[in-house]
Amino acid sequence: MPLYADVALPLPLRREFTYLVPPALEDSVRVGARVRVVFGRRRAVGVVTGLKDRCSLDPSKVRPIHSLVDHAPVVPGDIMALCRRIAKRTLCSVGEALDAAIPGALKHHAARNIPYAVLKKRGPELEKELAALEEKERFRKQARVLRAVLEAGGEMRVFDLLSRTKVSRSPLESLVKRGLLRLESRPSRPELEFTGDPGSVGEIPELTGEQERCVDRIRSALDGGEYQGFLLYGVTGSGKTEVYLRAVAETLARRRTAVVLVPEISLTPQTVARFRARFGKVAVLHSSLTGAQRADQWRLLLEGRRAVAVGPRSALFAPLDRLGLIVVDEEHENTFKQGNVPRYHARDMALERARICGAVAILGSATPSLESWKAAREGKLELLELPSRVGGGRIPQTVIVDMRREKKGPGGMPFLSRVLVNIMRDRLKRGEQVILFLNRRGFAPVLTCRRCGISVRCKECSVPMTFHRSRRRLVCHYCAGEISPPEKCPECGWPELYYLGFGTERVEGEVRRIFPEYPVVRMDSDTMARRDEVGRALQAFRKGEFRILVGTQMIAKGLDFPRVTVVGVISADTSLLLPDFRAAERTFQLVAQVAGRAGRGDAPGVVVVQTLVPDHPAVVEAAKHDFRSFAAFELAQRKERGFPPFGRIARIVLEGKDEEKTAQAAGKVGEELREAGRGGAFQVLGPARAPLERIQGRWRFHVLALIPPATTEDDLERLLPPIVEKKRAGLRVLLDMDPATVL
Repeated sequence: MPLYADVALPLPLRREFTYLVPPALEDSVRVGARVRVVFGRRRAVGVVTGLKDRCSLDPSKVRPIHSLVDHAPVVPGDIMALCRRIAKRTLCSVGEALDAAIPGALKHHAARNIPYAVLKKRGPELEKELAALEEKERFRKQARVLRAVLEAGGEMRVFDLLSRTKVSRSPLESLVKRGLLRLESRPSRPELEFTGDPGSVGEIPELTGEQERCVDRIRSALDGGEYQGFLLYGVTGSGKTEVYLRAVAETLARRRTAVVLVPEISLTPQTVARFRARFGKVAVLHSSLTGAQRADQWRLLLEGRRAVAVGPRSALFAPLDRLGLIVVDEEHENTFKQGNVPRYHARDMALERARICGAVAILGSATPSLESWKAAREGKLELLELPSRVGGGRIPQTVIVDMRREKKGPGGMPFLSRVLVNIMRDRLKRGEQVILFLNRRGFAPVLTCRRCGISVRCKECSVPMTFHRSRRRLVCHYCAGEISPPEKCPECGWPELYYLGFGTERVEGEVRRIFPEYPVVRMDSDTMARRDEVGRALQAFRKGEFRILVGTQMIAKGLDFPRVTVVGVISADTSLLLPDFRAAERTFQLVAQVAGRAGRGDAPGVVVVQTLVPDHPAVVEAAKHDFRSFAAFELAQRKERGFPPFGRIARIVLEGKDEEKTAQAAGKVGEELREAGRGGAFQVLGPARAPLERIQGRWRFHVLALIPPATTEDDLERLLPPIVEKKRAGLRVLLDMDPATVL
């Protein structure tokens, strides 16, 4: 009797395809393994999702599987079930969901060798050679490289060596020619070394009474052996991470495994360092690893050689057997939402995977998402609370500065208020540290003409270009296009242009001007471009090598610096004024999170919040650290409008080169949606120009469907795909279920 396989392909076709299993492969093919098949006129790789001995198709039209990619499954059963849930929830294909679950290195069979630099000489002879190099200025870079390898124990990965010494490959090659170093190519090592900032990872601390109550409840849930979801709501500095660590320990004691999700790659080394200090070998899954390293980590988990996986969104798919615990730290972060297909939210899918595995899920935050908060209020999640800081630490005092009242100078409104400068000066004299937060990089966001008021905009996008002084370039932060600053207005020809607004680069310059005696470090995507630079900067700041840290969102959460007593929020309005229904929530979260970096040691902290809208609830309640009051206000606003979490949103975005044709197509989509939702399945808003109406040369229009709770996933699967999947010449049509933003 013939054997048939259902195969999911990584294509936007929401069905699986049946192939004949050749007799020679019948004993080898497995569900969860990948196979090569012919699809149309080309070969493709898909995942076997099922095996059967009957086929409803004409056997003569069923193509055979060409060959096997894997002789054992790479997608375990629970991951397969999770991908089906993702496909159902986001209205993508199972194949697209599976494609996101499998590391790229496994898909492309990436090479697994890594180059190392190794000392060829040792002892006095090496010291003599090194001293000779250090004496001469032109050999200083070679000396720096040689000493780094020596201090690393005699061998070092070439990538790490060049990153640490900040030199090109030329000095390294010169040392090889001198016979002082040799290069070796070695297989990628599963054990990864991290330049993290673990904070204090010494002795295991004694739990507070509040922490103990949380751990007791989690322990009971683990003993139950069934799904249980928790929302761990704890103020900044309340010891949520220690609760996670104890929960993982309890899970391992029951011979089960654990996944810990963190919101950003920049936090992964820090988190890994803390978990490794407690548990030893921990697998890491994130996109900053090389392809070979990711494949190594995946295999370690798949083979059962690691019991704990840590990483950002993609670690959701860690192939762990006997999964007992999933932790989502800083669950409110929108980086848990995938931007491209499949557009899943890792927080929601973590709960789904826990249900599938009968595991415990912990969502943790000092500023929970309104979705999670509402779920806890309704009993869908059990609320655990940590209302106090560990060690009796006090919540920092908060000062709101109305920037409308600040005295304007020749360049307009200042961006460091007198209040903030005076507080910084006082605390810096005491030997303390300062963090300044601004979620806008660059020097100035707008270059404007003094006569006509027109700003220099990107030719491909509908946004002003940001000036980066270090590069003397205007840069578009959406398409990465660059130009030199024009000498005169491109619109009217007037020669007087001025820079309006400020970014982290400009704030850094002003801080250096006001406080020249104190070392400053800036952390944003411009200065932290290389993989290990974040960890090194954080370590240096922790050691006191820098007294002032200026940064963007990457410094706003999860970091613990005992000597930081002042936090300045340079502009609380950056996100508040965006045309997005989540703008107030995101502003509250950012201000509250960055404020939480202050006063974590013995000295009391102070937070200065600069704003043009000092009476807005997002600012007022964040300053008071009163999440409950803000949540009550914002939930009432959302309920009145039918916005999440009181329903779902489907966002359909149309993109095209021709503005008029794109607008007409958006109008047609709006009509089709209204017809489909006529029975009350959803309410349609739009079409309208997207707030970012042009990106990379393509005009953007969007339509929103507000979906009430009574509308089921089956209803949406029946109503939306026929509209979204209809071919529209020259246009891209994108569907985003439950968007994190509508920009």
